[in-house]
Amino acid sequence: MSHNPVFNRSMQTGLQAAREVPQDLVDAEFAKIAAKSEPMTVEGTAGKVIAIFTVLLATAVATWFFTPLQSLVFPAMLVGLGLALWITFSKKVMPAVIVAYAAVEGVFLGGISAMFESMYPGIVQSAVLATLTTAGAMFAAYRFGWIKVDARFTRIMTFAIVGYMIFAVINIGFVLITGGAGVYGSAFGWLAGLVGAGLAAFTLNLDFETIMVGSRDKWPVEMEWRAAFGLAVTLIWLYVEILRLLSIFNRD
Repeated sequence: MSHNPVFNRSMQTGLQAAREVPQDLVDAEFAKIAAKSEPMTVEGTAGKVIAIFTVLLATAVATWFFTPLQSLVFPAMLVGLGLALWITFSKKVMPAVIVAYAAVEGVFLGGISAMFESMYPGIVQSAVLATLTTAGAMFAAYRFGWIKVDARFTRIMTFAIVGYMIFAVINIGFVLITGGAGVYGSAFGWLAGLVGAGLAAFTLNLDFETIMVGSRDKWPVEMEWRAAFGLAVTLIWLYVEILRLLSIFNRD
């Protein structure tokens, strides 16, 4: 108890007033607070995924048909990478930035898809079908428990992804310095492409687990955007790897 008599009297008055507040009113106020802080759900996350891919497909289709936009493929790739890093390392969930990322990635995907389609007719349709089939197979494997996402699986996948990303950066640097095609243009290109596609496919299980755990543990509703972003990034990665792998097989 404070030695200040004024403070003591104020506290006693406040406690007395609190005792007189009806319990029903207190429960109603807590209910209002709970209603404002809705938890994350699988359905809500699915809605965010649909929103992201709606924007992405719109800009991808526009880039596919509007040839001048295809010259923006490389800038779009760099901007998309920058936005992805910003979203990933930001403590705050930023839906507007995630939507902007989707729009930029649409330009990138539309451009490279048009480029590959001009060289290998029919390859884009095959890549889209393979991406959807692979994603569906991974979801079934996760849903039926054929793939267990535990600490060991997460640790192995994390090291594998980091290692592959380091390899990708080194390969890009080699291509920029030498002007060659890098590993993907060599006799081992198909193997590198297969590893990349496999990693992207198994990474989907980490995204599924994030969504399920977030829904089960009632994470804040804004985390739906972050989970949807993670799934979108993995699906984009998977599509690009499959597109590149199919181009290698068509070339050979």
